[in-house]
Amino acid sequence: MKSQQQACSHGILKTRNLMYLLMIALLLTACEMSANPIPHQPKPPPARLSDLFDLSGYDQSLQCSPDLPVPACNGSISSGCTVFTVSKGDQVFFGGNDDYINPDSYYWVDPGNGDNYGAIWIGTRDNVQQGVNEKGLAYDANGLPRVDTNPHPERTPVSGGYSSYPIHILHECATVEEVINWVNAHQWHSYMHDQMHFADATGDAVIISARADGEIVFTRKPPGDGFLVSTNFNVANPRNGSYPCQRYETATVQLEQLMSQDNDLTVQDAVNVLDAVHLEGIDLSSWTIESMIADLPHGIVYLYYFYQYDTPVVLNVMEEIASARADGPLSRLFPEDVQQEATRRYQRVPPLSRIALWLISRLGIGGTAGTICLTSLLMVVAVVIVVRRWMIKRTHQDLPRKGNAGSET
Repeated sequence: MKSQQQACSHGILKTRNLMYLLMIALLLTACEMSANPIPHQPKPPPARLSDLFDLSGYDQSLQCSPDLPVPACNGSISSGCTVFTVSKGDQVFFGGNDDYINPDSYYWVDPGNGDNYGAIWIGTRDNVQQGVNEKGLAYDANGLPRVDTNPHPERTPVSGGYSSYPIHILHECATVEEVINWVNAHQWHSYMHDQMHFADATGDAVIISARADGEIVFTRKPPGDGFLVSTNFNVANPRNGSYPCQRYETATVQLEQLMSQDNDLTVQDAVNVLDAVHLEGIDLSSWTIESMIADLPHGIVYLYYFYQYDTPVVLNVMEEIASARADGPLSRLFPEDVQQEATRRYQRVPPLSRIALWLISRLGIGGTAGTICLTSLLMVVAVVIVVRRWMIKRTHQDLPRKGNAGSET
């Protein structure tokens, strides 16, 4: 009987190990077949909601690498940020949803100096997500699959890494026209994994992206009343990214309706657009961590945390620059009840979804690849659970019963 039990245990162990190997092989095969690795910009360490898990020191432990992932706003998850500029008469609003799998972001103030304009920022210093400077120039970006570009080494070099470019631009430029001139005068990256959206207080706006041949191209908002929208496909080369995009279509329809109305634009009009395209993570996608509406002519910024569009924090850009507020988690700007509601909304996202999305982000897999890999992971996990239960049941059936032990001869 003892040898029979040992043989049975050995068989179970062997079968279990084979199942684990099969799970790993299937997962790696699915990921390798569909993966589209893109450069990494470290994500900000969570706060407040970080009570649910600890990623302390994550920013310090990782450096930019072409083999590691970036946030959804920069292309690692199939869903991602929506950005728009809309102007009508004297009103100009710049809006953006910051979508990713983190539960928080960071906020800091850059006071500038005599040579550089001051600005406020969201993201981290080595992974800027959004910014507005004292002249009313605003920045946001959309993630895209990586493409090679012509860096134009004959132009003026730029200090710092990938995420230093928007910082340089907001330090040195006051208008979209100056942004375009700056880009044409400086060396560019050897690749892009996003498109950059800039707008100024006059209502001018531009999307900077890579053309199919690798040259940088500028997509301008028409002069006067109108709008410009960007999501996660390259407006100059739709094959680069997730096209068609439902969020793009939804934002476009809403902005067209605003243009057709006789009423003046309001902050609430702009907020409604972001609300219509926000993400909640329930469908195994990322979620909207933070949203920003900037009233560029007046230097006023409205921030929203975890798609709570009825409870903004209102900031005056010039006052923020003068105060030089200390760096800190974005969530700390909001009242306690807003933070608690954000925690509740985050906990609504299935734990398995959070874990799987985090694993995919660490693997550096984006777009359709991420969806395939995530589906494969969930299927394999389900198969392993079913097979394991079957093996346990089979074991109990095969082992001799105590009551029959005395009948053996």
